[in-house]
Amino acid sequence: MDTPFKRISHPMTLIFFVALFLLVFFSEKTSGILLKQLPAQFYTFNTIFLSMLIESLPFLLIGVIVSALIQAYLKQEWIQHFFSGRRLIAMIPAAFTGILFPICECAIIPVIRSLIKKGLPQHIGVVMIAAIPVLNPVVFLSTFYAFQGNSLILYTRMSVALLSSLFIGAMTYYWFGRQSIVKGNAENNGRVIRWKTFYQKEQYSHHEQAGPHHILLHISNEFFDTAKYFIFGALIASSFQTFFNQQLLTSVAANPALGTVSMMGLAYLLSVCSTSDAFLAASFSGTFPPGALTAFLVFGAMLDIKNTMMLLSSFKLRFVAAFFLFTFGSVFVCSLVIDYLR
Repeated sequence: MDTPFKRISHPMTLIFFVALFLLVFFSEKTSGILLKQLPAQFYTFNTIFLSMLIESLPFLLIGVIVSALIQAYLKQEWIQHFFSGRRLIAMIPAAFTGILFPICECAIIPVIRSLIKKGLPQHIGVVMIAAIPVLNPVVFLSTFYAFQGNSLILYTRMSVALLSSLFIGAMTYYWFGRQSIVKGNAENNGRVIRWKTFYQKEQYSHHEQAGPHHILLHISNEFFDTAKYFIFGALIASSFQTFFNQQLLTSVAANPALGTVSMMGLAYLLSVCSTSDAFLAASFSGTFPPGALTAFLVFGAMLDIKNTMMLLSSFKLRFVAAFFLFTFGSVFVCSLVIDYLR
């Protein structure tokens, strides 16, 4: 049975976008009249929030489109045949799939969810979720240009991302085993795959989904399903960027452990895209040691407020909590080792 929240999700999301448009239009037309008395933080918050939406929603839509095409056309037998018998060894090439498919953290979650529903081993999908946002050429180049005078950060970011993603995948394999980590009920009788989306109770077979109408319906449902969580995360991140005094972090920079935890927390709350976070991290290079900077760059790309909300929309709470602990623990330990060996 649908809850009231689920029943009004589409209308509320539509109302939100209409209100957002009116807010921007209203601000432009009346900036010198009614909104003049609002505090400066309102404009800062508005700018940061809108920039997050404009920057990220197109990539989210791309991810949803790819997800729908996977659900419609990719045969489960192909995935099961390719990964049969490989288990842990398959995590290594999975960690490098970002080289061919440089998808950001905003788009990767719906894609991996669809692949898991099609038979991709869960721990392989988790490795991709953790690795692809960092181990891809776009992030490599942005980190290279941001730290041109410090190639150590570039290599530590890529190395820690690889080691952490493999650790997270291995822990997922041993911790969850054959337990499903994906939300929803998927049924496979060997010939027809059926599942229920978040908004609709109708079930579609593999052949029925091949039609353009059902593909567009799937894109619409999944986009609004995921976007509302993303918007909520963007609201929290925008509020933090507007009102938090980042100078408070400098007081803990001298302690490697506290500095690392602080930078990981900052990355989680700021929710900066992995393709541009290196330039922000570079501004802290004179204050924090390499380990803390690496923790900022790796942890923030793997997990932040926005994609935590998106993970909760696609995966079970128990897995999301475990994913957080695995990611935090592996990145934290690797970052401390970097500072110890430096």
